[in-house]
Amino acid sequence: EYWFSSVIDHFDNNGADSATYEMRYLVDETYFDSDSGPILFYAGNEGDVWSFFDNSGFMTTTLAKEFKAKVVFAEHRFFGESMPFGDQSFDRENLKFLTVEQAMMDYVELVKFIRTDMNLEDRACIVFGGSYGGMLAGWLRMKFPQTFQGALAMSAPIL
Repeated sequence: EYWFSSVIDHFDNNGADSATYEMRYLVDETYFDSDSGPILFYAGNEGDVWSFFDNSGFMTTTLAKEFKAKVVFAEHRFFGESMPFGDQSFDRENLKFLTVEQAMMDYVELVKFIRTDMNLEDRACIVFGGSYGGMLAGWLRMKFPQTFQGALAMSAPIL
């Protein structure tokens, strides 16, 4: 379990001068080959990140083992312990920061940090998600192909 300082507002002045919050994320390196393994990234959705991790054996075991991947699960802003405004996160004036666009930028910035911090700049990153998280996975791949080289959108209700 780790914490990443993400800006609350990525879009006002490109995030400069924005306050930050601590976003929780998980890293599993059980099967990771540091010489060649890709990053499997789970785009967290509306819930505690551990509940998604605990129910994603296909990604954390099957795929991670086959591809010798580093597995990263990100917690969505305003859920679990990733509360930008603490106990006041769900106050009306703060909800303007609970958007798909802000959440996607959290994930883009987190992946950039992981690649740099762990010397993985040359590794593919495949984004996963289910339901709303599946929609995020698809949108992340479409909007940020330079960050996410592939996506698996499971049960994503996109028309």
